[in-house]
Amino acid sequence: MLDKELKDIWRNSSQKEKIKFDLSRLLIDLNTKMEHLEKTIRRRDFREITACVIGFFLFGYFAYEIPFPITKAACIFAMFYFLYVVYRIKKAERKDSESGLSLSFRDQLVSRKIHLTRQADLLNSVLYWYVLPPFIMNIVFILGLGDPTVYHWEPRLLHLLPLTTPEKIKTIIILALFYSLIVWLNKRAVQKTLNPAIQEVKRVLKELENDLKSSTFDV
Repeated sequence: MLDKELKDIWRNSSQKEKIKFDLSRLLIDLNTKMEHLEKTIRRRDFREITACVIGFFLFGYFAYEIPFPITKAACIFAMFYFLYVVYRIKKAERKDSESGLSLSFRDQLVSRKIHLTRQADLLNSVLYWYVLPPFIMNIVFILGLGDPTVYHWEPRLLHLLPLTTPEKIKTIIILALFYSLIVWLNKRAVQKTLNPAIQEVKRVLKELENDLKSSTFDV
């Protein structure tokens, strides 16, 4: 019923009113999509930060427990890496929170476009700041594992570690495939989600600017 009434209003409106009506619908649709996308980004950030906290303490335990110097150094590097990831996420959140409702509506749209572009750049560059550091760290961790009997080391987690050469090669290959999947998933998220959202914001901005120009000429 409501949809029929809206269509009747649009059909009986002047051309100028139709433009404003279409713009309002665009803004409502955009706001709905952006709210859903923001929730997705917040959930992702929460998962990443939670994983970093767990990883920090896990590798802290490894650094304390494992006696091999190279592997121990890789664990310490991993702990700093997890702190860096949290810093990157929080830094992005801080920049996004700087654009508040005190801005004009047009400036809010521009700010939203910048936010989405920043998120797209973040995901497009995961290979360099999110994948390669831990992948290298894991390789160093694995290659640094030696003969436990040299250190008279017999912990309960011993059976979980790749100690032989074939086990190390297999583990590194699995990690390479896993990190390749992470890069692909992030690139896909940019193409399927963020880029269309950026184009949608640009479209609404263009419609808004056309509406402002139209209003100026009518005065």
